[in-house]
Amino acid sequence: MKITGFDTTQLKNGRLLLQVRTSTDITGVAEAPGQIFQADLESTIKPLLIGEDPRQIDRHWETLYLGSQKQIPREAKLRPQIVGAVDIALWDILGKDAGLPCHALMGGAARLDIPLYWSVGSGWKKTPDQMLDDVMDGWELDYRAFKIRMDWKSYRQDANPAKDLQMFKLVRDYLPNNIYLGFDANNGYSVPTAIQQGRAMETYGRIDHFEEPLSQYDVPGLRQVADALDVAVSTGEQDWDRWRFRDIIMIGNPDILQPDILNAGGPSEILKIYKLATTHNKPIMPHSPNAGINSIASIHCYSTIKNAIRPHEFSTEFAPPLEEVAELYGEHIIPKNGIITLTNKPGLGIDLNENALAKLAA
Repeated sequence: MKITGFDTTQLKNGRLLLQVRTSTDITGVAEAPGQIFQADLESTIKPLLIGEDPRQIDRHWETLYLGSQKQIPREAKLRPQIVGAVDIALWDILGKDAGLPCHALMGGAARLDIPLYWSVGSGWKKTPDQMLDDVMDGWELDYRAFKIRMDWKSYRQDANPAKDLQMFKLVRDYLPNNIYLGFDANNGYSVPTAIQQGRAMETYGRIDHFEEPLSQYDVPGLRQVADALDVAVSTGEQDWDRWRFRDIIMIGNPDILQPDILNAGGPSEILKIYKLATTHNKPIMPHSPNAGINSIASIHCYSTIKNAIRPHEFSTEFAPPLEEVAELYGEHIIPKNGIITLTNKPGLGIDLNENALAKLAA
């Protein structure tokens, strides 16, 4: 089997569908990161991978991410999001060629029913009542785990912690106390503010995890926050590769790791990060707040980790209408009652509807 071509289709919903073609008519699919992917596809990916066996996934990951003697200049290594999209498609090919779902090739699923948490954001520009309305929407859709995101970013540090706390209290009062609730500062606090906020939320009621309390680059500060609080402090959605996560564990010592399947470099790398996490007895809680191919790839990986018992992230804020996603990829990739159930279909289990693709192509 050889890679024979790469096709990309810009969709009206803003996503870029990647299809990797092979000499056996097996095609792997992924969603690539927009226009930045096209330039790397022509200049680097095609020259390096066309004619290669797609099933040698680790070798191709190393070539694209770490560089290769075949690359001129050899310093032209690719960003993890670019490598991650190709890697997802190659795993889809591997599964289809073997006639097995990706989770079986990744070591076997510890569970096929994966609970999700309803993730809602833009807290920085919402009132507490507006955030509560969004949480209530998830409750009506039968989600039974939640996270509210402030989306402050580091350039708005400590902008309005009082409103953030008011928002947490309102949502916590609405949800039954046994219902999971996480709080995501999205890099929004300094160390003392993060500690104050964490302690205030702990005192008020159940908080299940406190996500990205600090600027993503402040790894030493992360240890200060994690050491000061009882609530599980989490981070990792903006981080990349196993070496970065090794340093986060050693320096920042967060309680939960949250790699994103594209930002980390694809299934091949995220599985290595999961091994690192389990070696250090760190729970995992992936960042992948969307509906589509990449989210399903993340869930395939997550399903294989025995102690991955926290819910997986899900949000409709970054996705096209779910009926559109279902028409394009198959009904089974849409949550039902707050749960995604993985199938035993080969590869990622995506049923690409060519008629729907033609309709949705930009």
